[in-house]
Amino acid sequence: MTFIIVTPKFNSANLLEIKINNQSNNNFSQLKLCFSLVYSIKKVEGAKIIKQIGRYYELLLDQSNLGPKQTIALALQLQTPRIGTYNLSCGPEGLFILDTNEKRIELEILQLSFDSIIHQPQYAAVSENINNNVIPELRKTKFSNQYLSIPQNNFVTGDVKILEICKFLKPTCDLLSINFFSEGGAHIKFQSMELEKDEYRINISQNGITIYANDYGGRFYAIITLIHLISYYDYKLPLGEIEDSPYFKWRGMHLDCSRQFHTVEQIKRLLIYMGMFKLNRFHWHLTDNEAWRLDLKCYPNLARQSSFRGYKQLIPPLYGSGFEKSGGYYSSEEVKDIIAFAKKLNIEVMPEIDLPAHSWALTQVMPELYDHASNMHSEDVGSYKNNTINPSLESTWNFLNNIIAEISDLFSFNIIHVGVDERPKSAWEGSPKIRQLMKEKNFQSFDEVQDYYMNRVINILKKENKRTAAWNEAALSPHNDIGSSGGNGKIDKSCLIFAWEHPSVSNESAKRDFQTVMCPGQKTYFDMAYNNATSERGICWAATIEASEIHSWKPLKDVDKNYHNLILGIQGQLWSETITKPEYIDTL
Repeated sequence: MTFIIVTPKFNSANLLEIKINNQSNNNFSQLKLCFSLVYSIKKVEGAKIIKQIGRYYELLLDQSNLGPKQTIALALQLQTPRIGTYNLSCGPEGLFILDTNEKRIELEILQLSFDSIIHQPQYAAVSENINNNVIPELRKTKFSNQYLSIPQNNFVTGDVKILEICKFLKPTCDLLSINFFSEGGAHIKFQSMELEKDEYRINISQNGITIYANDYGGRFYAIITLIHLISYYDYKLPLGEIEDSPYFKWRGMHLDCSRQFHTVEQIKRLLIYMGMFKLNRFHWHLTDNEAWRLDLKCYPNLARQSSFRGYKQLIPPLYGSGFEKSGGYYSSEEVKDIIAFAKKLNIEVMPEIDLPAHSWALTQVMPELYDHASNMHSEDVGSYKNNTINPSLESTWNFLNNIIAEISDLFSFNIIHVGVDERPKSAWEGSPKIRQLMKEKNFQSFDEVQDYYMNRVINILKKENKRTAAWNEAALSPHNDIGSSGGNGKIDKSCLIFAWEHPSVSNESAKRDFQTVMCPGQKTYFDMAYNNATSERGICWAATIEASEIHSWKPLKDVDKNYHNLILGIQGQLWSETITKPEYIDTL
């Protein structure tokens, strides 16, 4: 039975109103309203914030009693988005109400509404007369006006090297009504040719289809191209030749599995999408303030204690997880399964362990990594307090040595991402141990301490035959003034930099002689809202990003020609603050 109806709404003044209507004949006292948001609360009317962790809030209502059929209204002023308006992702998520005995009350929560509705813009219909029917665009094609008939989109091949790819792709091809194992289909054969990595050629004649390549990647991408072409032409393919190779060595996609736990099957689904568009690097964001998702033998309690959240759990119900305990982590066997699955899609898996900041969940389980004599009021951009491990403590280096050794054994790819973004400026202030380290090393700033931290981490990874990757603050001062710091750039040049803050940051990183992956939030963050319509989902701190902007983006235009050789590639990012349901992965 529903006792209370909750109605959230953004009013005409852009305040978040939450109306609490008692439908029952019961009298409730000292009600506590609990929920999470994607934007921080600046001011509350009608309640007091009695607990805040990150952007999870517990509010005690000012009105001590809620009688039968009565309604209480709250008004919340939130952090203002860049575009000045809010959308469906901006309301309270995972909301529940507790009575004075901490008992959860039965609720009905109505959908978020808006007094000032911003409608979706009108978009022109997509023309069917498109020249580019393969994504990414093929480098070179020479097609005639004649066609090879493909009865019922059926192909047949006896080549073992092609068969292994076709068998793996069968579930996807079944969805597209493409069959590689039917009698009477168009013949596909393979010939080895001295080509570059992932390069391939295709010849289509009335006698069938010949694929030329020198490696698995080339063969795989040739099959993907055929799938794109047959999906467009349907039952036929144009006679002619294709010559194709990747524009960038690094063609990545990132998924944040800390803010929300994504199952192995959900990850595999994303990997299939990646493979279908010839992306070759999966950036697996496994740790952050909200959870440590990687199960490690060296610290067996770490993932098990920090990966589940809920009311009165060690980790509160952040980002819509609600009252009940929920979450999960990845076992070593699941990691191996994902790596093996990715390899069949010509994808390497790069894990990210986000340190030294973004470590709130970690420090809840392992408080020995934080100097409790340091500034207890340090707060990061996500409103987490004291979320940065301390590089002056021996316990920190014992921890780093242990986890790096185990992670290096678990992941076959030669690059490990270590985070190093958004360190709060005041994170190490007041730490006697840090001050002692600075005196011993003659450091004048905390940025130099970060450089020291980075170089030690890089050296540990080198001993494991791994290369280090990090966000751009590892090598540069932050581009945005959001209260965080970076390094002085005095780190080993072998570090691969992921330039996320702005397109211009890639140029600055390459200028300093760092190999760089371009992933600016203004172009490649898929968690950004598509536009400013109130019916949209996503956030917009960097931009609103429409598909046309992504398709028209010329990455290297943002980089001086002298540094093009240092741009390893590009990468999309999908952060999970707003992915409160699995289907929102596709929405965003």
